[in-house]
Amino acid sequence: MNHGVLLELIQQLYAAPGTATGWPTFLETLRVSTSASSANLIAHSPEARSSDITAAAGNGADPEGGRQYEQHWCAHDPWAYSPRLSRRAGSVFLGDVLIPHAELQRTGFYADFGRRFDVVRVVGATIEAGATGMSVISVNGSERREPFSETEAKLLEMLMPHMQQALRLHRRLLQAEQASGDLAAIIERSNRAVILIDRRGTIAFINGAASRLAAQQDGFSIERSGLRAANTATTARLRTLIGDAIRTSVAEGIGGGGIVALGRPSGRRPLIALVCAVARRTLAMAENAAAAVVSITDPEVTAVPDDVTLSQTFGLTPAEARHTRLLAEGTSLAEAAARLGLRRETARTRIKIIFEKTGTHRQAELVSLVMRAVPHE
Repeated sequence: MNHGVLLELIQQLYAAPGTATGWPTFLETLRVSTSASSANLIAHSPEARSSDITAAAGNGADPEGGRQYEQHWCAHDPWAYSPRLSRRAGSVFLGDVLIPHAELQRTGFYADFGRRFDVVRVVGATIEAGATGMSVISVNGSERREPFSETEAKLLEMLMPHMQQALRLHRRLLQAEQASGDLAAIIERSNRAVILIDRRGTIAFINGAASRLAAQQDGFSIERSGLRAANTATTARLRTLIGDAIRTSVAEGIGGGGIVALGRPSGRRPLIALVCAVARRTLAMAENAAAAVVSITDPEVTAVPDDVTLSQTFGLTPAEARHTRLLAEGTSLAEAAARLGLRRETARTRIKIIFEKTGTHRQAELVSLVMRAVPHE
């Protein structure tokens, strides 16, 4: 395996989060390095038998092929629905193991889709997996190509921790609503604590949320020597992850960063710090070259949108918005009705209207929608 290619792929992965072109660039390099016809990042929802091609390279970037796959063939993908496919995050698979090639050739997928778009060989990896879906890297080959082997599978195994970290970071960055073209302003306004570290280990940028969290001196603090946790062992772990990420950023290592829990002397739930390598062009607002990003989440904080925001987002009346906010804050249906002075039947009628306006059917689904869909700082 070419070590230079591996380093290039890792560099491109950490340049991808927060950009529109980073993932296709990574996928194109992966495609070329494996002599494949296409490479795709796909979000599969097995229960709904639906898929979304998030990014693609090679033949996979063909708009017609992508449209056909998402609208029809994803539900008949013999690899995605093979009983031999492991849905465990971090797993790597070879197409011929999931379904023998001779058997694949007898499917409609092969005859009407695979041959046309050169999607008849596959090696892939399940980056993330949850109750409702999974994110998969799919590298495909044509009939003219030999079956993918353990060599390509090993490459995906080595890339796995970096793909997982890059995808986590990508999602966290996208949580900062794109309200302007200035990424620095977006992150500054976000309630997500973000700290950028330069290649010397010095803090290059810290947003307001991180400053306020650090000022509490409960879980971590900022010193001239860098970030410090509440105890020596955690501080060492945090700084090791940052050092690994920096070395990866400057092409001197392949450490994927990681997650560390920052215990708090107050006894509150630990802060969760995600450390990743980051390319300078990904977060260009730092004056110094940012080489690592530390994103910190406080599990004690649940930012619920206010009534006005809920009204404007979902077309709710003021009373419906207040009812929705109480449910999002964790109040039960009965308790919310009591606090609002509503009779049981009146509360049921209002909930039905709220469900209809928001396109939901249960309280848990409504709360999940509110917390995911509404921008709140």
